[in-house]
Parts: sequence; C-alpha cells; structure tokens
Amino acid sequence: MVLSALSAFVLWAAYISTANCAENDRSRASDAERWVTLPYMITKADRDRLFASPPITTEPGFTASILVPPGQLYDPFDLHILDHNTMLVADDGADGHIWKVTTRGHVESLAAPARYAPYTLDLAPPSFGKFRGQIYALAFNEPNAAGGWELPDAIVRIDPATGRETLVCYLPENTSHEKGAGGFFVRFGPENSPFGGKLWITTASNHSIYQVTPDDACKFFETIDLEKWGSPRGITFTADGKTMLLGSVTPSPANRAKTVEGGGRILRMRSSGSFEEKPFASGLTEPGAMAFAPNGFGHFGGELFVAEVGKWDNDIGITQEPNKGPFAPVRSDGAVYRITSDGKLKRVASGLRNPVGLAFVGDTLVVTDINGDFHEGYQKYPDGFMVSIIAPQRVHLI
Repeated sequence: MVLSALSAFVLWAAYISTANCAENDRSRASDAERWVTLPYMITKADRDRLFASPPITTEPGFTASILVPPGQLYDPFDLHILDHNTMLVADDGADGHIWKVTTRGHVESLAAPARYAPYTLDLAPPSFGKFRGQIYALAFNEPNAAGGWELPDAIVRIDPATGRETLVCYLPENTSHEKGAGGFFVRFGPENSPFGGKLWITTASNHSIYQVTPDDACKFFETIDLEKWGSPRGITFTADGKTMLLGSVTPSPANRAKTVEGGGRILRMRSSGSFEEKPFASGLTEPGAMAFAPNGFGHFGGELFVAEVGKWDNDIGITQEPNKGPFAPVRSDGAVYRITSDGKLKRVASGLRNPVGLAFVGDTLVVTDINGDFHEGYQKYPDGFMVSIIAPQRVHLI
C-alpha cells in the first residue's frame, strides 16, 4: 500500500513512547532523536531533513522561492500550464495523481487514476477533434510491481472534468524488438506544423521516439543512434514549429544506466527524423524539460530554459533500523540553465535536487523537483516540491 500525503502527516505525529523504546535498542535515542513511523521507523531528525526545502541559489537578476514545499507532492515529474494562475502536475507517487496547482501554491487533486501512474502529460490540441482538451499522459504499466518500470509504458487519456482514465495503448517495440519502456516526456507538436496532429514520446530504455495520432494509433517513429546522438529526454519545439529540440544524454561506456557528466546536449531534429549536425546546446548532463521564455520574463524573452536534473537518486531507502548507517540525503546538484541566442549555457539557479519539469506561467518560471525517490519497498514519501523563479525587469545579464 502506498502512503498517502494525509497518512504521512498523521504518521509523523505517531511518536513511539519512551517506555517502548526502552525495550529495545532504540532506548539509546535521545528525546531529539525519537523514532517515528513513516510508515517505517526513522529518526525525527532524519524525517525533518527529508522534508526540508533545500536552499536555492540564483544568479544575479533572478529570485527563487518555494512554491509548494515538501509534504504534499510525491514525485512531481512534469507540468502543463492551464492559464496564468493554474497548472497541472503529473505525479507517479501514491498510486499516481494529476494535481491542480495554483501560482499561490494551493494544491488539489484533479485526478487519481485507478490503474496507471502518470508522470508526464500534455493537453490535446484542436487537431485531436473530440479529444481536444483531454489530458494525455505517459504512465507506468505496473507502478508497484517489481521491475514494473521495465514493462512497456502506457499512454492514457484522462478526462479533466471527471478524472476518468482511458487506456490508449502500450508503446510497441521498436524495429530491434526492444520494449517501449523507460519513457521520459510527451509533447504535442505545434498545430499546423510538420510535427502537428501528433503526440510525441521519448523513451530511454530503447532510445526511441514514438507518435500517437487522433485515432489512438501508437506508432514507433525512430530509434536514435545511441553512440552518435545519445539517449532522448525532454522535448520542445522551435517557435516556427519546424524543428524539434530534443534533450539527450551520453551513456557511460562502463554502465549504460549512468550518464557522462557534461555529455548532455539539446539536439535539432527535423520532422523526417534526421538530425542537424550542430546541436542547439551542449555541456549539460541530464537535461529535463525545456521552455522558451516569454517576452515578459525580464530581458530573457526568447531564450530557452532547461532543467538540469542532476544525478538520479533512485530507490534511496530510508534507514529503517537504528545504528544501520546515517541518513543519505539527495545530492543538490540539480540546476536550471538558460541558453543564449549564440548557444552559450548560462546558469540561472542551483542547489535543487532533481528538477525535471519546467514551464512558464505568465512571467514566472515554475520548476518541479522530485527530490530523489525516497521509499522503502513500495512506500513512497511526499518529499517532492515546486519552485518559482522570477526575473526582475531592471537587471540585464550578458
């Protein structure tokens, strides 16, 4: 059973009495280090560290603040902007949720899919006919099964009015008969562009790209040359809609599950599936979501902003028993970068944990951070958070 956010808060208050602690090794814990259940037993100090918001450093001209602190969201992987005040957030923790989050940080559940755990999403455009405005999400096939992440990912459609989910398809194998698993992002192509009328999906396990069309057909599109171009991640499109910008990582030769630091790029892909030789940007490690800044975002309108996820701290177990080693915090190596018109990489914010989602809500940049993946067995914790970043008009960086 996956722990709900409400249950987590209740369990935080369930301290074990000093008398019970005296019956076992926990008798050595001081009042400041009492053991609590979450639902496994961790020290109060570790609990506090787990749910603490990290200090975020911004470059001159930017200001960052915590929009949604840890304690409500589990793994807020991706977001979609509804209007100037509201966004949808896909969260695969706690059996999966689509949250509605306001620019004031208010969180409410829009949908809690019964079968699939969504983690990246987009809203269907007019070209999808009767499904216009429906949420299309990439979801884990068996989110709580051992090895479930290795199964083909599901594309689901969610009615925002009712929260009801419909399975569109499971991603098919590529031409090398590799499963369509390990998906990262979904994005609809710009209307009336060469990419229009399709939902585009990236998968890391078989380093491929897929398409979904309005008739619910899920099609393999292209497998990327791993040695030359790397493994695909985030998706966005140039303003004219003629080019897909595709985040990619360079797998480590020693361990394909790890990535080479500084080997991440943003590639330029044509609608034919071919790539331009010169990347849009390079020097990243694990690029996540990307978005172009609006004209009202300080002096940075038109620049591409990208989330640098940092090292994935997946499957970090929280110390369950006393004297079995220290609490292992997630590294704060996540960051946000901007890319200048001449292709230079400029840091905007640092000190994040695992920022993945990124989008502009009006003149504010909003970032989702999954903060590792703290869990023990099937238990996950609401340690994810969201950050807002603004760029004052009066400062001009070069």
